[in-house]
Amino acid sequence: MITESEPSEEAHRLDSGEAAYILKDEHTTIGCLISAVIGERMTLTTPDAERVPSVFVLYAPHLKQTVVCWTVWRSAETITAAFHSPVG
Repeated sequence: MITESEPSEEAHRLDSGEAAYILKDEHTTIGCLISAVIGERMTLTTPDAERVPSVFVLYAPHLKQTVVCWTVWRSAETITAAFHSPVG
């Protein structure tokens, strides 16, 4: 019998309400706030969302964690991004 289990705490390593950095390229970072994390999607708030590429790297210093993200939806100051939970 296959049952659905609750996601473990380990699956939600990115915390909401924390500052993070979008790595636009090797010389440019854009500060942001992780507003919400639900499964493998997150909402980021940044004053200049138009500058963020469709695929980007997000670094969350409080967790010493980096994830590759891709933009699902954006407005002037908000990005909804999908990511894969890191393995390990």
